[in-house]
Amino acid sequence: MLSSVISKADLHLLHVFTVVTEVRGFSAAQVDLNVSTSTISRQISDLETRLGMRLCNRGRGGFQMTDQGNLVYQAAKKLFLSLEDFGKTVTGARESIVGHLSLGVIDNWISNGTSAMVQALSAFTKVAPDVSLEIHTLAPDDLELGILDQKISFGIGVFHAHKPGIYYEKISEEYVDLYCSPGNPLFDCRDSKCVRERMADALLAKRSYLNEEKVAPLMRGIRSNAEAHQVEGIATLILTGHYIGYLPRSFADSMVSEGMLQAVAGSELALPVSIELINKRGQVRSVAERTFIDCLMNKR
Repeated sequence: MLSSVISKADLHLLHVFTVVTEVRGFSAAQVDLNVSTSTISRQISDLETRLGMRLCNRGRGGFQMTDQGNLVYQAAKKLFLSLEDFGKTVTGARESIVGHLSLGVIDNWISNGTSAMVQALSAFTKVAPDVSLEIHTLAPDDLELGILDQKISFGIGVFHAHKPGIYYEKISEEYVDLYCSPGNPLFDCRDSKCVRERMADALLAKRSYLNEEKVAPLMRGIRSNAEAHQVEGIATLILTGHYIGYLPRSFADSMVSEGMLQAVAGSELALPVSIELINKRGQVRSVAERTFIDCLMNKR
């Protein structure tokens, strides 16, 4: 009797039986199976012994399937279809990129349609549509904590003080300009002397994680009694007319074109800011993570 565990030999005998059934005889099955009729007859007999039932009648009357044989044939066809589906699934798993990818980015950068992040996500989704994505918008300190706690796979942002245990890699650069709005004394300044004089009385809106005094020596000594964690908060303070502050050009351009903002000193005080990719040092990257890096570095 055939046990509940089907062996490789059982599968072979069932295959022989299905071929014989479909071509309606031992002689006709010789070509497909590439064996003699005597071998086929022995294999069918072995299968009948294994199953404990008569599968077909053969003799002068020709090949005839028994009722039990027909049930076994139908079950065998389902079995082989299941095995085929299994093979396709395994092949697909080997060839497909699966898993989960958790990303953290600083505010506003991902909203820039020309940013490397947007292009990378577009390319990644095309080559890895089965990977689930999770995106967090966080301040740089929180990105670093998320990396160290392994709550996010990668972080992308501006990092002025590199922490041990984290790997930093520059992936792009953007410019931030010092902006003011109508009503601010600096808005009408057209020469460097006017800028220097009025800067002494200016109020600076600080971004919490951007150390202006470190990256922009001209900001040393400028008074500040307001700060914000997000770019939108800095822009709001600048638009009051009482503050100046640094904003990414990509964020401020639309407001500049509408006359709501103006770069102080005609962009002479602009600063280059490095955008860095971070992940935990020594981390073994998954296939999904390596694929995202390839997309980010324009390798796909």
